Amino acid sequence: NAQVQTSALAQPGVFQLSNAAAPLEIIESEAEKRINSVYGLAKIGYRNLLYLDITGRNDWSSALATSTSTANTSFFYPSASLSYILSNAANLPAFISFAKLRAGWAQVGNDTDPYRTSGVFLAQTPFAGQPTFSDQSILPNPNLLPEQTTSVELGADIRFFDDHLAIDFTYYNALTENQILSLPIARSSGYDQRILNGGSVRTKGYEVVLGLMPIRTDQFQWVANLNFSINEAIVESLPEEAGRLTLGYSRVYDNPNQTVWFIVEEGGHIGDLWGTGYLKNEDGDFIIGADGRHIVDNTLKKLGNYNPDFILGLNNRFSYKNWTMGFTFDWRQGGQLVSRSLALAGVAGQLAETEFRPESGIIAGGVVNVGTAESPSYIPNTTPINPESYYRQFYDRNHEENNIYDASYLKLREFSLGYSLSRSQLENSFLNVFQGLRISLVGRNLFAFTEIPHFDPEQISVQGQRFYQGVEDMAYPTTHSIGVNLGFDF
Repeated sequence: NAQVQTSALAQPGVFQLSNAAAPLEIIESEAEKRINSVYGLAKIGYRNLLYLDITGRNDWSSALATSTSTANTSFFYPSASLSYILSNAANLPAFISFAKLRAGWAQVGNDTDPYRTSGVFLAQTPFAGQPTFSDQSILPNPNLLPEQTTSVELGADIRFFDDHLAIDFTYYNALTENQILSLPIARSSGYDQRILNGGSVRTKGYEVVLGLMPIRTDQFQWVANLNFSINEAIVESLPEEAGRLTLGYSRVYDNPNQTVWFIVEEGGHIGDLWGTGYLKNEDGDFIIGADGRHIVDNTLKKLGNYNPDFILGLNNRFSYKNWTMGFTFDWRQGGQLVSRSLALAGVAGQLAETEFRPESGIIAGGVVNVGTAESPSYIPNTTPINPESYYRQFYDRNHEENNIYDASYLKLREFSLGYSLSRSQLENSFLNVFQGLRISLVGRNLFAFTEIPHFDPEQISVQGQRFYQGVEDMAYPTTHSIGVNLGFDF
């Protein structure tokens, strides 16, 4: 990588290197690694009943080497999968046209980025026209081991009524160990972070694919496919010194108080969202102060998780003579989304949610503690406050708890309507050079049914060079597309 920069411009606002008012600074960096691999595969079949696939791979990664040792550079990971054709082994009922059971076990290894086992000096901004170098900010670990994921998969493929109904079920369970983590370290050490192996994450879930052909005649056919999946990733352990581990954050205006943290802890889930909010009692009611306002609680709390409870997709295709019609629905249920649009527009009074502004004021929902901190006694809040003050505090972007949407949605992902012309229909036209022609009207991302009224629920945020789910940062409107497809057979 190379970077050319200058510290001053001759003409303000003209961002070109030729407009530099100071010497150009050239910063170059290069990071390379090499992986050498050996791979083997064996397949065994027995009487059209049993099929066994065995693989083995060994990698040698330079990223795990040090200047004095290559002991940890080699890692081997095998796999085995077995399938049993039950319909060839037993006399099943006539309505079962095919049945297969399968099981698999596999290990996968993974290395890391270069220069994590030994340090290097990195080029910095030149001083007085002379190059400067400094040690990297990450403390290397010469004993770094490769990550390893061990997974088990079970499944079945069963078809009924001459394949008019097909069910494919898969269950999987994978454990990732020896994860290569980067943890903060005291700046007095001369470094910002240190690299170590530690922690384990278990990913498990299942997927069901249902194929239907309810109608199949010479002129009309209806084919439907349904895909249902559930997945979760649980943090089973972390390094003892980690406690909680911050995987990343999404921040506006570079303000720590306006930050959504992606934090994991033992027993938690990948995708957990953390932020701040307002004080609540044990029953989950907001505790309101004597002035009728919410009480700020700057303690980090779990706001939710951006991953869905389940995902379901439905695709239908109808064919009648030369006509075809199809549509695809996507349903995502569950998950939370922190919205910066809700926070900023809510504070500014630009949303329909803030149009309720009675002259008598707004009474914040919650309770007031008329007892003591040690022995609280709560009664409903009855103190009204100015509507503008209420909304400015309720949607304050410094506290994300009230700026969360349910990320569930049902989308009409695609709709198509097409017509086909055969060779015989084209013979007497100028298109007779083609064997067939298809024309289709296609629309994508046409409708979304969701409780989010202001933007598309499929959102990501950008922080530096990384993309994060679970946060919406003043999103641009998404587009619907309608187009025409032409297909020719030669």
